[in-house]
Amino acid sequence: MTAGALEGVRVLELTHAWAGPYCGMMLGDMGAEVIKIENPRQKTEARGGYPYVGNESVLFMMLHRNKKSVTLDLKNPAGKKIFLDLVRTADILIQNFRPGLMKKLGLTYDTLKEINPALVYASLSGYGNTGPKADYPGVNMIALAESGLAATTIIGDRPPVPLGYALCDVVASMWASHGILSAYIRRLKTGKGQEVDTSLVEAGISLMVSPVAQHYHVKGDWVAQTGRNDSNAPSGFFRCSDGTYLTVFASYPALWDRFVEVMNLQHLTTDPRFSTRDARTVNAEALHQIIAKIYITKPTDYWVELLVNAGIPASPVNTVGRMVADKQVIAREMIV
Repeated sequence: MTAGALEGVRVLELTHAWAGPYCGMMLGDMGAEVIKIENPRQKTEARGGYPYVGNESVLFMMLHRNKKSVTLDLKNPAGKKIFLDLVRTADILIQNFRPGLMKKLGLTYDTLKEINPALVYASLSGYGNTGPKADYPGVNMIALAESGLAATTIIGDRPPVPLGYALCDVVASMWASHGILSAYIRRLKTGKGQEVDTSLVEAGISLMVSPVAQHYHVKGDWVAQTGRNDSNAPSGFFRCSDGTYLTVFASYPALWDRFVEVMNLQHLTTDPRFSTRDARTVNAEALHQIIAKIYITKPTDYWVELLVNAGIPASPVNTVGRMVADKQVIAREMIV
């Protein structure tokens, strides 16, 4: 088996929920030795979430693959001494407790760098370690709301649509691992560690570099003005005859030309509502109504084959079962 890129790197992980564990999981997947520090007073159900197999959370097991585990009471002098001995041998520490808790425990970066100046110390929290909201509790749903991501799903009087996934936790973990590895590269050059501080809200904001956000800076609130949450058309999800959904993207001029040809919609090119990309965006609802009546006549797989063969991005809206059986997922060994 080929050694991981981070083989020989020791990571201490003091985390809970999603963001911290996911960050540690990423480093473990790259070959680091990740040691999960757990609280002996922690309730069993706090280790993860549904579904459970026996008394084990499947979510917990996924997020903590490739890790070792140590249970230490950091409020107990003996437990704390063991932990500090581990810190002396560690390269990286990850923690995602609310700001202030590590200070109460006497385990801040400023304290730990005294015993290990080379330590890379990463903090993930709801809002970050500084600022007027630093002490606010923060989870994925709060970050979606605070960052503006949730508002991009508001159409008319419809409330925001939950994404069904801990998006901000995962993105925060990715940014944290990016910061950790950047700090580690600097350490290799200078011998000195560094503190990495990021948050779920900042992760959400990082995803707002989009036409919707840029339109706000230039011309105001795009969603309020147009009733749409993106600036592309045709682009969306369409129900097909087999009851499943198709997604297709043909907004760019070159894609639009292919799209009208393969769909036998050449007459739309002379319709002033659809003759330019800007016009198609403004009149997206009318365009999508025309397309929806066509897609409902045949199954999703028929349309995917037709569109992809014409060079137009299209795919089924996969269920989990369909995704894990997908030939591309299998070929790329995304699930092993």
